[in-house]
Amino acid sequence: MVDYGRLADKAKAQLQGGRPVNGPPQVHPADLYERVKVHVLEEVIKANAELSKRGLDVIERVLSPSYTGRLCLSFGTSLLCQVDYTPRPDGCRIVAILSGPPNGAEISRKEFFAIHQSPERERLERLGAIPWATGLSPQRIAVHIVSGLLSGEFA
Repeated sequence: MVDYGRLADKAKAQLQGGRPVNGPPQVHPADLYERVKVHVLEEVIKANAELSKRGLDVIERVLSPSYTGRLCLSFGTSLLCQVDYTPRPDGCRIVAILSGPPNGAEISRKEFFAIHQSPERERLERLGAIPWATGLSPQRIAVHIVSGLLSGEFA
């Protein structure tokens, strides 16, 4: 038996949330970054559990250089990962930069784009960047970032 009351409440919530009943959700790019940040912190908790079991240093959040649109993580005393958000007219860009020894220089960089225009998407694919429209969810982006920090480079 179908509960039409619950379905009506769901339809009302969808309409009030700014998305059509049968269409894709209309999400602001800054909200996508916040989702990525939340998932990164969740992945850090999972990774730290495994690292501490093996007696290794854990991943820590560095709060001093952080500001809105930036998340900084460190692994041990040598690796630093900065995750920056940049709004763009056609979407947004999240850049993860890994810095480390011997002189604190950039080791690796990974860029994730939320792009709405297909010519721009094709150009980014040719350059090797990963547009979100190809199926990368905020959770998968977070996994890329945390695993890149642990491995020492972004694949």
